Amino acid sequence: MTASITLAGLAVLPGTAATHARAAGFPCPTLTGTLVGPASTQISPASGAPFTLCTYRVRTFDGTPLDVDVSIPNIAVTCVAPKTVCPPPLMIFQSGWSDDKTQFESNTLDGDGTLSYHWNNAWFASQDVVSLNYTPRGWFDSCGKVAPSQSNPSGYSYANDSTCSDTTGEESWVHLYDRRWEIHDAQYLAGLLVDAGTVDPLRIATSGDSGGGGPSWDMALSQNTIMKTTCTDSTGADASCYAPWTSPNGTAMRLVAAIPHYTWTDLVDALLNNGTASDGYNGAPANGNHQSPVGVDKESYVDGLYALGLADAQYAAPGADPTADLQSWYPIVQAGEPGYDTNPMVPTILQQVGGAFRSPIAIPLPPVSLQTGKPAIEIPVFSIQGFTDPLFNGLHTLDMFNRLKALDSAYPVWTFFGDVGHSYAQNPHQVWVQAHAEANDFLTAAMAATPYGQGMSLGESAVTVVSDTCAGQTAVTYTGTTLAAIPTSVLTYSSAAAQNTTSAASTAEGASIDPIANSGCPQVSASTPADAPQATYSFSVTTSSFTLMGGPVVNVAANLAGTNAELAARLYDVDPSGTEWVVSRSVVRLDEGTAPTTTANLAFELWPNAWQFQCGHTIKLELTQVDAPTWRPDNESSSMTLSNLSLKLPAVTGASCLTANTAESPLAPLLPLAAIPGVVAIALLRRRRRLSER
Repeated sequence: MTASITLAGLAVLPGTAATHARAAGFPCPTLTGTLVGPASTQISPASGAPFTLCTYRVRTFDGTPLDVDVSIPNIAVTCVAPKTVCPPPLMIFQSGWSDDKTQFESNTLDGDGTLSYHWNNAWFASQDVVSLNYTPRGWFDSCGKVAPSQSNPSGYSYANDSTCSDTTGEESWVHLYDRRWEIHDAQYLAGLLVDAGTVDPLRIATSGDSGGGGPSWDMALSQNTIMKTTCTDSTGADASCYAPWTSPNGTAMRLVAAIPHYTWTDLVDALLNNGTASDGYNGAPANGNHQSPVGVDKESYVDGLYALGLADAQYAAPGADPTADLQSWYPIVQAGEPGYDTNPMVPTILQQVGGAFRSPIAIPLPPVSLQTGKPAIEIPVFSIQGFTDPLFNGLHTLDMFNRLKALDSAYPVWTFFGDVGHSYAQNPHQVWVQAHAEANDFLTAAMAATPYGQGMSLGESAVTVVSDTCAGQTAVTYTGTTLAAIPTSVLTYSSAAAQNTTSAASTAEGASIDPIANSGCPQVSASTPADAPQATYSFSVTTSSFTLMGGPVVNVAANLAGTNAELAARLYDVDPSGTEWVVSRSVVRLDEGTAPTTTANLAFELWPNAWQFQCGHTIKLELTQVDAPTWRPDNESSSMTLSNLSLKLPAVTGASCLTANTAESPLAPLLPLAAIPGVVAIALLRRRRRLSER
């Protein structure tokens, strides 16, 4: 896809026509429940259209005051008969963990050049789309905390704000992206704009990154319903949990598109990996139960995320809210084994975090019509996911993609994978240019389609992959109907020899590749001591260069002495200097109950990536029982004997290592690019940027 969006393009649908008659600006609408505002600011971005920024402090559905901005384009849309009312569409931006309403705001169309490039309030105002940006409940000025600064010497705290607790039923604290609370906030605020006559209730889209991406998935799968705060069914199957999505005054509302950015679909699997997540492609095992056994705590991220909330947010008092008891849940998760099997709170945590309240993958899918063979409502989704994101890896999107395509092979879901997201991601400008060009094409098509994406046409390719952009890599674009369809072969490497590991392994390598402490392309220098004892397997790239395209698959026999253990896998590309570049990682939980010695035939998939292996390099796989500080070490001592290893790599094969010009073009495909369907070279414009971990 290539960008075809033009000024006012999203609003100009049959029955409307855009003009520039009111460049002086619109008055800010009156929103029910406003405590402060609106304050009006006129903004005229270069090469864009002027718009009015309206700032409010407005109560959401339970009375919690939220810090809200509404960006209204100063471009009138006049109706063409027979239409008489033609308000513009709405984009709901949902912010990430520890981010506020300004995350997707800018005075320029280009934004920050990466995440908000052609994806911010100024950009959408220039497309005649209203933007809703707000700080989520419990954060910063939305009943959270703001540290004192030069411009705000006194700071702010919910504890000193009576409006955060003056309404019956008000729960102004963080609920960890709960459909009953945070997602309801987005739906309610959009309804206020509908009741004010500011936006079209039937043309609403939503987008967000990280902590705002999961809610975008949630809204896409909620079938235009609101989950009631009284719902206690974590499976989401109880019909009494839902009410139609309407504005406060009763106008029916409809989501037409969701564009989540590098986020989760299973929040338990993101934070407690047990190694059962899989896309099932190219020799990978079937996707398993992500909650049993209880996974390994992704400790450095969990610690960091929790600390951000302590600094900037309001958590519920311990024990005060069993549905969002973060201050009680955190120490239980951090305590580890054997409490995961014995603490009665653990099942509650898994149900709350991994159930239909917060994990899109757990939301029940709608029934399929016998007449059409598909659900009545299929809200289009364009998911931008990071292949180099260690917090929310590519399996999150692939899991949901496969689930939706199994429901309906024509389900309107598209994916874009690249070197974007949380650290380790490079977030190069050119990759974001491409990602948002495709996202804007998608959004234009979704806005213009008949309800629920019917009739949308974006070509045959549902998956776009841009390869890694670390040192020595060249960005190349691949497309296919699925990720499984892109590789041209599966390379298999094996080793029968037995190797031993223990839970007392050292962690020098683990420390050097922890994503919180080390941003950018993770690497281990030749001088770094190896984590011993661990199992190490090395295979030379001697036949041809190739690009890993998807998730590496490991099969290994593990003889475990102990009752509980973890086994982490690290795949490296070792260059001729001895530097080891991290290509992929994962971890597996082994919980054998009371059996003192057990042999298990493990089969698991590492996180997908698109990484180019050059001739003369070495593929190195490490299996270790300790990969701290990324993952929390097991409390229970154990050892393993590993044997009969098999490593499978889905690959797009490149030039032969025996070709005379290999050194000049080590990653050239065996055929010219034009001869390979779905493969297009793009220029690499590298831009170093360290995204804060959200």
